This record gives sequence, structure tokens and C-alpha cells, in this order.
Amino acid sequence: PRSMLATCPAGTRRGKKFLPLVAQFQTRGFHSTNAPRKWDVEEVKVGGRSSVSGITATVFGATGSLGQLVVNRLGKIGSRVVVPFRDSGMSARPLKLMGDLGQIVPVPYSIKDSASIEKALAKSDVVINCIGNPYETRNFSYRNTYVDANEALVKACMKAGVKRYLNVSAVNASVDSESTWLQANAEADALVHSEFQDATTLKVTRMFGPMDRFVNQYASLANQSPITPIINYGENLIQPVYVDDVAAAVVSAVLKPEAMGKTYYIGGPETVMMKEFIAELHKDLYLTNKGNMVPVPMRAARAFGYLLQQFRFVLRPLAVITEDEIVQLQYDNVVPAGVPTLEDLDVTTPTKLMGPLLEELSIVHRGERGPDVVWKGRRTWDDVSV
Repeated sequence: PRSMLATCPAGTRRGKKFLPLVAQFQTRGFHSTNAPRKWDVEEVKVGGRSSVSGITATVFGATGSLGQLVVNRLGKIGSRVVVPFRDSGMSARPLKLMGDLGQIVPVPYSIKDSASIEKALAKSDVVINCIGNPYETRNFSYRNTYVDANEALVKACMKAGVKRYLNVSAVNASVDSESTWLQANAEADALVHSEFQDATTLKVTRMFGPMDRFVNQYASLANQSPITPIINYGENLIQPVYVDDVAAAVVSAVLKPEAMGKTYYIGGPETVMMKEFIAELHKDLYLTNKGNMVPVPMRAARAFGYLLQQFRFVLRPLAVITEDEIVQLQYDNVVPAGVPTLEDLDVTTPTKLMGPLLEELSIVHRGERGPDVVWKGRRTWDDVSV
């Protein structure tokens, strides 16, 4: 500092003699780093991302809406998490912030390459499968995504000696269902429990959250279409669950030894009809409900879903409702009675969808609409008093 240099003898401000003099004249003043503490060392709490839980987990599907939150919750308790990725690695980079330095480890893999799978879970104690696909592609059918993927992961786990395996499935999974997606989930569940008897399965209802394909899907459809098709007159029941509550249930199942070999049914705290959910969503989007919700016969709805799926590369992805998703709307999406649920996994206060949270999730889809601007179901704007 200039004041310190002023106290130095002449001829010593530059050259070799300057450094010893600087060391001699330097004194630490009052600073936040040496200020008196208000707590003792014994009072500092341990835990958090810098702690060590002793768990090494591999989370497949970690870059999805559920997988990201699972990684975050595992990192929050000090776990080492291996994050397999299929792209260039950019999707996994943000996940490295969810744990302490070196605790989140991205590794490349392919679900069709057994060697890369074995490398990803070689040093893990727990393997969590959050892989999912809402529609079939050229490279991955529903069977590839669920049955073949679970088979490859279970074989790799048994070869590596992994003791815990958790699989996320669907509540309505059944081999007798008309939905190919539900059939694939049911086949995967049966395969997992036959090959890996200590596996834990979480059967989940429709999930909602910032990156979901539920609220965002119907909000995008309402913005791009003058009508919202209602299947089965909108009388089918849904029990949506918050995606972070599902992540909490997954981590709780990891920490509970008694969860091994069990199947849990994960649903939200409220059960509503589909038409009630859509009406509330239109209200939060400031869309007129009159004339927007149109009952559509199942056959016509399936044809409509098939066309949307064929043009999914032209339309916005969230606005695409596939034919299989329409078939799933025939069934009530609720948790059956008398089965292990969220409460058995210590999630006692799950988040409700209807109300302030739905309004918060729909804000991004409002555009410029407000209480005094209502979209009339077309791509024009009218200033109307509501």
C-alpha cells in the first residue's frame, strides 16, 4: 500500500531489498476473516454437500426432470454420484454443481453398449434407473427404453456386485393395457423383480414440475390450438405428484434397508378430474373456458394424436400428445388403496398442484396475457373485461 511504502527508507522501494521490508512492515488489520466469531467450533453443524454419506450411486436418466432432482438430493447429503450421459456431455455439466468438488462424475455411455454400462456402475453401491421416453423414436421403441434397458442394467449390476437397484415405473403399468407404454413398463417391472429380487420399484402417477410433460404440455396445447380436446369427457381421475417429492422418495428408499424388494406407489395429496385440472389451468392462463374444452371420441382422439406425433418435429415438442398418451387417458391415474405410499418413505407433506403452484407453473405460458386480456381461442388479441 502507498502508506506502507512511505515509511520505507529511501532506495529500498524497488529492487531486492523491497521484499524483506514489505514482510517487515506488513501487519494484518481488522478483517472479516479474523473478526471474533459468534460461535465455537463445537457448534458448527456437519453434513450437507461437503459431508460424506458413504453412498456411491449411479443415476441413469440423470439429465431428465426427475433424474436431476435425484442427483441434487444425493449430492446434498454428501454422496458421490456417477452421471451417465449420451450426448457430448453438455447436458451433464450443470449437474456438477449439485455436489462438492469431484463428487458428481459424468461418464459417457450407451444403453446398447454393455461395456460402457459396466464401467459406469463399477464402483457404485446403488443404481437408480430414471430412464424414460414419452414417445417412440427410430432408435428406441418403448420396449428398448424400458424392457431392454432394465435387462442390461440388471445384468451389469449382478456382474459388478451392486446390492441396491431402484427402478421408476408407472402406476397403471399392466400387460393387459391397450397402451404400449404401460405394457412395456409392466414387462420391465416383472423382469427386474425376477432377475434382481432385492430391487425396489417406485410406481409413479403423473408428475408435475418446471420441466414436466403434464402442465407444460396442456398449457402449450392451449396456446397453439383454439380447442383443448377432452378425452373420456374429462371424468377420469388423476393424482398428480410433484417431481421433487418423487426425488425425495427415491433418496429415502436408498437410505432405507427395509425398502429392498418392495414396490411403492407414489401419488400426490389430491385427486381431481381431468376436466377440473384443465379448467383451472385455463383460468391461470387467462384463457376463456367457454368453447375451449371439446369432448372428443376416443377413435378421433387417437387419430389426432397419431397425426401430432408424425409432425412432432414441426410442432413444439411440448404441444405433441401422442396416440399412446391419449390411450392412457382412458384409465384413472391414481394410487390404489392398501399399498405402500409416500408416507412409508417419510414424505409426509407432499406438494399440491391445484392452487398457487399451478398458477406459478403456468406463468411462463401466459405471454402478454393478464387479467384484462383474454385470448379468444384464435391467434388474435382482444382487450376484454373479465
